[in-house]
Amino acid sequence: MTRWNDQESTSSSMFLLGALAGALVGAGVALLMAPKSGVETRQDLSSGYNSMRDAAARRYRTVADQASAKIAQTVDQYTGRSSAPTMGNTTSTSGFPQA
Repeated sequence: MTRWNDQESTSSSMFLLGALAGALVGAGVALLMAPKSGVETRQDLSSGYNSMRDAAARRYRTVADQASAKIAQTVDQYTGRSSAPTMGNTTSTSGFPQA
C-alpha cells in the first residue's frame, strides 16, 4: 500500500512540475508574439503590477484593522475593561496604568 502512495505522490509532483514549465513557456511565447512593442508591454505589466500591489495593500490594511479590533474586543472581554479612550491621567503614581 505504501508503494502505491509513493508512486502517486511522484506522479503528482511531476505533473505539477510539467504544468509549471508549460505555463512559463506559454507566457514567454505570448509575450514574444504579442502585437504590442516591448515598451508598451512593459508599461502594461508595470501598471498591472502596481494595481495588484495597491489592492493587496488595501486588503492587508483592512484585515489588520479588523484583527486589531477583534483583539481589543477579546482583551476587553477577558479583562473587563474598555479600550475606549479616556480623558485625563490614567497613570498611577507608580507609573503603571490604573485599572
